[in-house]
Amino acid sequence: MRYSAFIGLIIYLMSAVYVPALAQSVESEKDYSINNVGLVDLPYVLRTASASTKVRELLDEKRAEFSEEFQNKEAELLQIERELNLKRTILSDSDFNAEIQKFQAQVADTQKEIQFKRRSLDQAFQQAQDQLRELALEIVTEIATREQLDLILNREAALLFRPDLNITDEVLFELNERTKNARIEVGELPF
Repeated sequence: MRYSAFIGLIIYLMSAVYVPALAQSVESEKDYSINNVGLVDLPYVLRTASASTKVRELLDEKRAEFSEEFQNKEAELLQIERELNLKRTILSDSDFNAEIQKFQAQVADTQKEIQFKRRSLDQAFQQAQDQLRELALEIVTEIATREQLDLILNREAALLFRPDLNITDEVLFELNERTKNARIEVGELPF
């Protein structure tokens, strides 16, 4: 009898402690259910956006300008090298070596300039792409809020999906609308 009263008391005390703890955990539970899902092909959006095309075209123009500029510099350096070879017999060894060092310094400076300008163009392209990506993500967030989407996955994360879940075209349209009047410039690169 004593054991049954003792066990009853333990069960009573445990339930008194357990029930409030259970009630607290139920009250603090959050709703993690996902009801509405969207999909977006962000790489496709960034690749096909009209602003991306404008940036690529502008950078291609700059690359062509730099290529022409460096072809002219290369021709000048080749001419200097020919003249230097002709002076070999006229100049003393020390004067000729001084001219060679001067020429090599010009070649090295030109190579540095080429590398710097290429790197600057690559950085300009990357910055433009980063800005477009930020804007695209902002648009995705706005669409998710407007459409009350709980989750948006990148298209690559889904093997099969209903076509009506895909918001890619809507994101692309909005991105093109917001960037249609954007001015895209690549300034003069210092050197």
